[in-house]
Amino acid sequence: MHLSVLDWTIVVGYLVLSVAVGIYFSKKATQSIDDFFVAGRSLPWWLAGITMAASALAIDTPLGIMGLVGAHGIQGVWYAWSFVLGGAGALGAFVFASLLRRSEVITIAELVELRYSGKSAAFLRCFKGVYFGIFANAITLGWVIKAVFIINKNVFGFNPHWTLAIVLTFTLFYTAMSGMFGIVATDFIQFIIGIIGVFTLAIMAWNNVGGLEQIIAGLTERFGEAGMIEKTNFFPDIDSPFFVTFIVFISFKWWGNPPPAIHQRIVSAKNEKHASFATLFFAVTSFAINYWPMIVIAIISLVMFPQLKEVEHGYGLMMIKLLPSGLLGLMVASMMAAFMSTVDTHINYGASYMVKDIYQRFIKKNASKKHYVRASQISTVIMLLVSVLVAYSLESVREAWYYMAMLTAGYGFLIVIRWFWWRVNAWSEIAALAGSGIGSTLLSSKFAKFLGYWDIIGPWGYGWRFIFILIICTIVWVTITFLTSPSDEKTLEHFCRKVKPFPTFWGPIHKKYPDIEWNPHFIRCTLHWIFGSIGIFSMCFGIGNMIFKSTVLGLFLINLSIVIFVVIYLTWKDVKKTYI
Repeated sequence: MHLSVLDWTIVVGYLVLSVAVGIYFSKKATQSIDDFFVAGRSLPWWLAGITMAASALAIDTPLGIMGLVGAHGIQGVWYAWSFVLGGAGALGAFVFASLLRRSEVITIAELVELRYSGKSAAFLRCFKGVYFGIFANAITLGWVIKAVFIINKNVFGFNPHWTLAIVLTFTLFYTAMSGMFGIVATDFIQFIIGIIGVFTLAIMAWNNVGGLEQIIAGLTERFGEAGMIEKTNFFPDIDSPFFVTFIVFISFKWWGNPPPAIHQRIVSAKNEKHASFATLFFAVTSFAINYWPMIVIAIISLVMFPQLKEVEHGYGLMMIKLLPSGLLGLMVASMMAAFMSTVDTHINYGASYMVKDIYQRFIKKNASKKHYVRASQISTVIMLLVSVLVAYSLESVREAWYYMAMLTAGYGFLIVIRWFWWRVNAWSEIAALAGSGIGSTLLSSKFAKFLGYWDIIGPWGYGWRFIFILIICTIVWVTITFLTSPSDEKTLEHFCRKVKPFPTFWGPIHKKYPDIEWNPHFIRCTLHWIFGSIGIFSMCFGIGNMIFKSTVLGLFLINLSIVIFVVIYLTWKDVKKTYI
């Protein structure tokens, strides 16, 4: 691919700007690990929401969407849409954001010793620091790096090794220097550039192919009328091979707290209300709006490149084919921005686990603030190096998505229930993590093929394998819960005084400590979660219908979504600040 002088000027200018931001915020971010990892808990909702959306608008996202649409059509995006219901969506906005912000933890693993007691809690915290902070995080970041490798090697013609080395060096520089302050500032810029880039490419692709009628004609010519309908359906038919997976995702997979990148922004917000508004902003922006230009590009690529075996390559090929000088540079910068906004987030929060949950907790407990800040900067470098090693071992972005989706099957139930049921303890989580981790690995295609039993479990399909792991995992952790003692009363009391949970199912703690400021708004929060989910889905499929189906239905759904959010706001804004 040939970039003009104008294109290179845009790309280099963006990189220089990122470094300048890192230098500007370096002094402010290195005063304490709270400043380095959670921006001193000072973010307003709109900025926290934008940086959530920027971290999610990764360079692997369009590639993953391309793969899902290529394999299943638009309905394949339910791998992502199902999370509207969960911690990254409405459940996060209306239930967990306020609980997490009041906890004042930095990492999810740190929450373990706030909620549980004893040596088992200490072990679990260390385990989660390694498991989620390093292992799972490295896989997530690894597939993002893998996406850049794929694009550079197979589409742009750049040397992928040198490209990665240069971009990662710039990202590491400003992230290690400025921590969350620098990440937030660059994310704001990166989000704007990324959105402009992906929408520009979608519009130009739409115009180039000739609009909806030509898209439908092209899909029909390639796949037949039945295939065209399947590719453009938003929901799978009951006899579709994807139907079981769809049911699994909307029924079981969405259970869970906000993922680490969202969690980190929630605890960085000014207060609970800002945390909740930020999460809702993210859910609407990411799930209802941002996926659609990628879906449009993916569908059009099926028409434009019918001979393309690797569907994921269509995104880059479309850039080369359609974008003139200047716009091409902007698009390359937008992809770079998407990549860097994800990398900076993951190496920063990965470092937070290393420092807070491993180094400070178990290795060096009473060092100075300056010492821990320096340790945080070194951990940032280590996290990036580990992720690069993982990236070079991944075979497919889409396969990595599938594996990570199954990795914690069944565990999501538990991490939701622990906020509501006093009886859950550290051994419950250990059992759930062990069951889901071992089960998902044993039933993964790569592992099963290596040991020679894939022919037995392969026909089950992804959805049935997920259900099997979930059932076994749930039986295990529920059994272990009743076979082991609950956390001690003092720990549970302290947890409840700090996070102010709903009193339902807190049994003896609620009875013994009525003076705790329990949250009385369980019904209101539940209704907001239900109707908030409906509002996000209405906006999502309203936009989808405007693009692919029916303008009238699309306008109705968008207006329904607006009405729902207005009602939610009016019933939200006057509630006592402590409870949102």
